[in-house]
Order: sequence, then structure tokens, then C-alpha cells
Amino acid sequence: MPRKPAQRPPVQERSRESLRRMLDAAEVVLAKHGLEGAILPRIAAKAGISAANVYRRFRDKDALMAAVFQRIRERSSAATAAQVDPEMVRPIGLVRFSRNIIEAMIQNYRGDAGLIRASVQYSERHWETAFVRTTRASEAQSFQTMVDTFMIWRDQIKHPDPERAVRFGFVMIAVVLRELILFNRARIFEDVLSLDDDILKTELPRMFLRYLGVESDEVKAPRS
Repeated sequence: MPRKPAQRPPVQERSRESLRRMLDAAEVVLAKHGLEGAILPRIAAKAGISAANVYRRFRDKDALMAAVFQRIRERSSAATAAQVDPEMVRPIGLVRFSRNIIEAMIQNYRGDAGLIRASVQYSERHWETAFVRTTRASEAQSFQTMVDTFMIWRDQIKHPDPERAVRFGFVMIAVVLRELILFNRARIFEDVLSLDDDILKTELPRMFLRYLGVESDEVKAPRS
């Protein structure tokens, strides 16, 4: 017997609206209850529809999660494309562009911590599935677009390998934000330093730009 498709695509407007409600509800439940707590009956109740409707639309929880995370990826890719448009960012310069990108990362992690945490956990558990591989490839392409934008100011980056420096710098920033915000480990360091968002928005760009070897009075100046 052929296996049931992972997802039935909506045809009518009513079906599209029902799907949107399911995905919206799944995001809310993931953010509040995490990956383990995102069970289909709970999502159906949040969406105001029957669990049977969810099962008719999606083969199982994995199929629903794939649809949710695909929608998140599409939103993220669109936002990244707008944020790193070379013609739009060229006038603001390397220092301000760096600060804008890092501040946006902090705000995104803080605003969607539960949802991003669930996405990370899902990817780690399904690393070799087709959907997760596709997502990784898409994210890598978005990252490459950002790196290419940084290369507009290659001559201002004194690190011997400017592209590697940008890549390594952002990997380190992502690790810091993942630990401190997504997994709420800032409290481990609270006796040493209060790592609130203002500190992160001030010091992470400064560390990043210093690592790149950027020589500018803007780097030394406090964040305005």
C-alpha cells in the first residue's frame, strides 16, 4: 500500500485558511511548550479545529513540523535578503552594518527564543532528512550572501583572510547567542557579569570588528 503523502496541499481558499491557522497555532505551541510539547491535539485546540482535520492535512507530527519550519525559513530568507542588499547597505558603512546585523540577531533570538530553540532541536534530531538538508543548504546560501556583502568593505578588514574572519566571527556570535539566549545559560555567568541585551549589543559588535581588524573611531565609540 502506498504511503500517505506527508502533507495534502490546500486547494480551496477555506483549506488555505485552515492550513494557515494550523501553522500559526503550531508556532505558538512550539514557542510555549517546546518540541516535545507540540503534540497534534494541542495544536488543533489552539487552532480551533478538530485533531482529525490536522491528521487529514498532515501524515504525522514530523510532516507538520517540516511545514512549520519551512515557513519560518522562508520568512527568515526574505528578511535576510532585505537586510543585506548591497546597494541599500553600502552607504551606512562597515561598522554600522555590523552593528545592525548583530543587534538584529539578538532581537530575533530574544523575540523568538522558544521557536528557534525548537527548530534547532528538530534539526539536530533529523539531521539527514531531506527537509533538514534543504534547510541547511538554504541557510548556508543566505549566510554566503551576507558574507559577500561584507566583502564590499574588504579593504577595511585587516585580518589576513577577510572572508574567513567574517565567517568565524559570526559562528562565534551564533554560539554565544544560542547558549545565552536560546538555552538561557546567562545565569551561569551572573556572578561574573550581567549579560543583558544591552551588554551584548554593545560588546559583541566591538569584539567582532576588533577581530576583523577594523580601525575606526566608530568601533571605540559607545553604541548610540
